[in-house]
This record gives sequence, structure tokens and C-alpha cells, in this order.
Amino acid sequence: MLLAIAVAYWALFIACAVTDLLWLRIPNLLVLAIVALFAVACFIAPPASLVWGHILPAIVVFAIAAVPFYLGKFGGGDVKLLGAAVLWVGAAALGPFLIALAVYGTIAVVLFGYLNSQVAGLVLYAGAYLGRDVPLPASLKTNKSVPYGMVIAAAALSIGPSAG
Repeated sequence: MLLAIAVAYWALFIACAVTDLLWLRIPNLLVLAIVALFAVACFIAPPASLVWGHILPAIVVFAIAAVPFYLGKFGGGDVKLLGAAVLWVGAAALGPFLIALAVYGTIAVVLFGYLNSQVAGLVLYAGAYLGRDVPLPASLKTNKSVPYGMVIAAAALSIGPSAG
């Protein structure tokens, strides 16, 4: 059963990253599934400190992330996914998770912010080389948006769920 939860954890975060890359959207259903999977995991093997170690940090991070959303600097799906990821990561691994967010976020800003047209050109060139028409993902069509759901998913997958 724990293997099934681990596979679902990976699959859901990867799905969030892919949808954000392709359409700059993170479906609410995927985020809800991540939270529901956490509830199932807690039922099977409850963490040592559920409220203080997982739920409270997730609420605090969600509330803090809501500020840049309110200011138009962060997407709503990103805020929800960040809260769901912190629910899994917990307070015990929050520091390494935030460091991973910073590192992956820097890479994403460089790729999607500064090198956007070069990456888009590379995708189109690869498609032409293969003799296929490759549609550009929404994240490469604009210089104004970084698919931060990919960053959150990468950090969540790097750190993994915490048992603390």
C-alpha cells in the first residue's frame, strides 16, 4: 500500500508540473488529489506530529504565498500546489524544501524568463529536425510567466514526504 501511495505522489506532482509547463494551469483536481492522498497516507501511517508538523506549516506557507498572488505576481494554482507540497514535506524538511525551491526557481527564471526565446527556438528546431510540427507550450510563448508549478513539483519530489 505504501508503494502505491509513493507512486501516486510522484505521478500527481509530475502531472502538476506537466500541466503547468504546457498550459500554465494547475488543475484544482490534481491539487485536491495530492491533499486527499496525504489524508490517506495519514490514515495508514500517521506522522508523529500531524497538526504542528504538517498542517500548520502548510497553512502558514499558503497564507504567505497568497500575498504575491494578491499582488498578481504568483498564480493561484501555484499557491495551492505550494500549500499541498508543504503539507507533505512538513516542518521537519521545510528548510531543505525552501532551498530546493530557491535553486530550482532560479533555474526556471533563467530558462523561462531570460532564455525563453532560445529555448523556444530549440524546441522548434528539434521539431523541424524530426520532421514534425511541435506546438510550443504556453510557458514558452510568453516572457511574462514562469511555470512555477514545475519548480514546486521538482522541490517536492527532491525532498519527498516527511514522516516527522
